[in-house]
Order: sequence, then structure tokens, then C-alpha cells
Amino acid sequence: MNADRFLRELPLLFEDFPNSEHPLDRRFAPVVEEIEGLTRENNLALLNLAAACLAPGEAYVEVGVFRGTSLVAAMLGNEEHRFVGIDAFTFRDGSLEQVERNLERFGLPRPKLLIGDVFELVPAGALRETPVGVWYYDALHTYEAQLEGLRVAEPWLVPGALVIVDDTDWEQVARAMDDYVAEQPRARRIVALDGKERGSPQWWEGMQVLVWEV
Repeated sequence: MNADRFLRELPLLFEDFPNSEHPLDRRFAPVVEEIEGLTRENNLALLNLAAACLAPGEAYVEVGVFRGTSLVAAMLGNEEHRFVGIDAFTFRDGSLEQVERNLERFGLPRPKLLIGDVFELVPAGALRETPVGVWYYDALHTYEAQLEGLRVAEPWLVPGALVIVDDTDWEQVARAMDDYVAEQPRARRIVALDGKERGSPQWWEGMQVLVWEV
């Protein structure tokens, strides 16, 4: 994972980072319009760049696929990389069938999709032989689940991996992020973006990025 490239190129995706209403490249607009999700174009551009910075053989792992909005956006133009989605599909009407249809709609190959509870699948070895360069957690956002959603990835993260979390405007998520960074010396916060609850709706409910240091 090239975290330096990610940090260098992220502001270049926007006319006025982080204040722009949308990225300069509008290719994520159809994704937002055609797949009902809980995100904005800006968030999708960030995820796509993170996936583009993967080293050969590394994987982008997304926990909380829902209808596939973020996964589709991350994969656009990055099809040469490995992608893994993890979801039990118990949230609203999200389903594997919807994800597969949306991937097909955008002409994308089917990634590895793991169906079940991340807190059972990953410790049981579901990511065995999968070096994780991007870990995107957008699943259950209670304080305890958020903390565990970071900890459970640790054995699989490569040096320099990006750990990305959505909905960081929420008090319990922000608190979990702060506590995790305080307890884990290898995790360093490199991006913190306010969302609509803090006056920046262009970033949905906020986003943070950690880097997993050597």
C-alpha cells in the first residue's frame, strides 16, 4: 500500500479539498444516482483512490456492503486489484442479489463476497492468505462493534495499510476511533473529515482514515 501517494493525491481529486461539493471527476455520480446508498460522491472518490494505491497482491476489504454502492465505486478503474466484501445482509433490504446486479450493471467482475458476521468469519480464517491493504469498515456502529471492527483486522493488515471508517460524526464512532488510536501505537490518524452533522454534508456522516504503521 502506498499511503504517501494516497495522502498526496487525495486533495488533487477536488477543486477545493475538503470543501468541494463533489470531486472533479464525476464518474461516481451515476453510482450514487443508480444505487441507493448511504454515501456521497466525495466518499466514493476517497475509497476509489485508496483502492488505486494498493500494491500487487493486496486486497481492499469492505465490511458492510449493503447494496454495493461503495464497493462498485472502489472497483471502478481498479479491476486489476483484489476486492473482498463482507456482509450478513441483515440491514434494511440489502442483499447479495442486489450487490451482484449492481456490479453487473457497472460492468465489474464479481469480487470475493463473504456472507456472515465479520466477527465470526475473520477470526475463523476467512481472510487467510489475504494481505489487506485497505480495510473499510461501514457496518455496525455501536461503540463496542466499532472498536472490534478495527481490532479484528489487525492480523491481516500490511505495513502502511489504510483503515477507513464511515459515519465518524456519530459520537460513539468518534469516541471509538479516539480510544483505538490511543490504545494501538501502530494506528495513526491521517485524515479526519467532518460530515453533515458538523456542517459538511458533502462528506455524508464523516470519514476518518488511519494508517497502519510498521
